[in-house]
Amino acid sequence: MPMKSGFSHNRGLEKMADKSTKLTLLPVARIRTIMKSSPDITVIGQESLFLITKATELFVQHIAQESHSRSQNKNSLVYGNLAQVVDDDIAFQFLADVLPKKVLARDYLQSLENNS
Repeated sequence: MPMKSGFSHNRGLEKMADKSTKLTLLPVARIRTIMKSSPDITVIGQESLFLITKATELFVQHIAQESHSRSQNKNSLVYGNLAQVVDDDIAFQFLADVLPKKVLARDYLQSLENNS
């Protein structure tokens, strides 16, 4: 069985990368950079990168649609809509630290006084 040269294998990966960028809305290079920022990640295969990019797109689309459907103003989607969905829906609770509901300083201070 003949061995494939590294050159043709790399060219195949480049073609696959070109195809995956055309099939995704998010920039694949940016997703790769985010993935590489984790110390646990050492090697990122093209198939994995494509799947993570697609999964991220679908997740963003899902949370945006969920937020929009619950929104009063159907013409725009604002931070408060996303934060409300995260607060209300158990499936999005893992984002509570990233997308917290906005609280006025006086309300926060008052809640601190009430809790002490």
